[in-house]
Amino acid sequence: MDTSLIWGLVRLVLALVVIVPAAFFVTRWYGQKHLGGQDLRIKEALNLGTNRALYVVQWKDKHYLLGVTNQSVTLLDQRRTPQSDIGEVLE
Repeated sequence: MDTSLIWGLVRLVLALVVIVPAAFFVTRWYGQKHLGGQDLRIKEALNLGTNRALYVVQWKDKHYLLGVTNQSVTLLDQRRTPQSDIGEVLE
């Protein structure tokens, strides 16, 4: 075999060994840094039929009941989160 071919393959393998893990960790870091909605949680969802659902969404210290269809999202009710739920979120 040609020596230059062997060295080319070795350089290719070394480059892949460095680039692939680096790309993996950079994309994970970027995804965690730009991750939105960390305070927003869907507590419950109820499907009401085709393209209709109810969602209980917790955001900070409140619960929101949302009616969702293809055309709209409607706020049906909002309440403060019970103290027992706040303890679960903080743990």
